[in-house]
Amino acid sequence: MTNAYSLIDPAAIQDNLMHNTDLIRQFLQLYQTQIPADFIALQQAMQRGVKQDISSRAHHIKPTMEYIGATTLRADLQKLETAAKENASLAELQELFASLETKFETLLREIDSFLSDL
Repeated sequence: MTNAYSLIDPAAIQDNLMHNTDLIRQFLQLYQTQIPADFIALQQAMQRGVKQDISSRAHHIKPTMEYIGATTLRADLQKLETAAKENASLAELQELFASLETKFETLLREIDSFLSDL
């Protein structure tokens, strides 16, 4: 397996899923569809500008990031969640969200790569 991962942590994935290759493959394939769907829901909440929805959607995605060792992305989602809960301006929320968009694209590429390396 390659070590060219900037967001996911292959060791964390292995540890969290008991070093079971079939289980890892199953979960990552699920994440390949679930993460984009969850991110779209977050995008839609951002477009609507409803801070409670933004906070809720960001909160919903965080556990998945922990399972795949994407701790920096989890922390970024926490910042967005907290900012929305604390009634930050929509401009500030948009700024936090913009940094997430690029990272989510990278995340999905890394999951694809990790899966192909299994």
